[in-house]
Amino acid sequence: MTKVSLLGFGRIGRDLFRQSISNEHINIISISDTADKKNLIYLLKYDSIYGKLDATIEESENGIIVNGKEILFNNWKDSTEADWKSLNTDVVILATGKPQMIDEINGHINKGCKKVLIASTPMEFGDVQIYIPGANDDKVDFTQNSFSLGSNTANAVSPILKHLDEKVGIKRAFLTTVHGYSNSNRLADVAGEGFRLNRAAGENIIPSITKSSDVIVEVLPEFKNKVASSSMTVPVPDGSTVDLTIDLEKETSIEEINGLIEDMSKNILKNIIGITYDPIVSSDVVRSTLSGLVDGLATMGINNKKIKLIIWFDNGWGYAARIIDTLKKLDME
Repeated sequence: MTKVSLLGFGRIGRDLFRQSISNEHINIISISDTADKKNLIYLLKYDSIYGKLDATIEESENGIIVNGKEILFNNWKDSTEADWKSLNTDVVILATGKPQMIDEINGHINKGCKKVLIASTPMEFGDVQIYIPGANDDKVDFTQNSFSLGSNTANAVSPILKHLDEKVGIKRAFLTTVHGYSNSNRLADVAGEGFRLNRAAGENIIPSITKSSDVIVEVLPEFKNKVASSSMTVPVPDGSTVDLTIDLEKETSIEEINGLIEDMSKNILKNIIGITYDPIVSSDVVRSTLSGLVDGLATMGINNKKIKLIIWFDNGWGYAARIIDTLKKLDME
């Protein structure tokens, strides 16, 4: 069983923890965060989106006891303070939500862990390999000591682009992520670093900059100069979607595209990408462990060579599920 330490216990860290409780492959042994321990325990136990955690939780002198198992807490903020060797940590997951520098990653390796998994994008793409399950599995060297899981949008889109390109050819793709708000947004209009980001997320649709297309090109180089992305934050707490428009090389139809995605979802992209013909809305994908769920009812086409897809995803829960899948590949037993 892989011994895992979390650095950062926000949305992704807590989602990962919840999913790992009953997972026999993963043993979370420590949590590092600069926030107050009692607050972190409270937010793990009571979640506004996922509800109360179905587990017995007690605070201990050194951490937290969940279902009789103790997990250590500390307030290490980065590699300069960490000591993974003393904890016998196999994999450190950097779940701070911030892009990571290679020096910081190497710092954790030097402090005694075997591998580092970044739950965000690296600061410089060339420094750390980005792994998107279902998109570049055959190009990732799992013997290396660091990985990035990229962005949740790239995870929702890249596998679909790769396999549709192989079947019908893609000339270009435009995607807009319609994203639930997060703790980086404001509840009220408050002065800060960016004008649009200063506005109240519960009251506005807020356009923002996204590097999702850059992540996709890093993972799928064949899409260089063929993909562009944008993002909008909307007033929902969870449940997001990607509006993906693709120009095709070959003539096709809505039925053929949906059929290809159905086949992928049952075979090569099973448990990663799905498709539904139910008339769902954003709240219906809360707790979905898929990277993306294609809305078959919403697939549109023009002239048999331009297709629009709507891809639903839970931006935290699905991403955490891919982290668990990756940890299984890195099984450190």
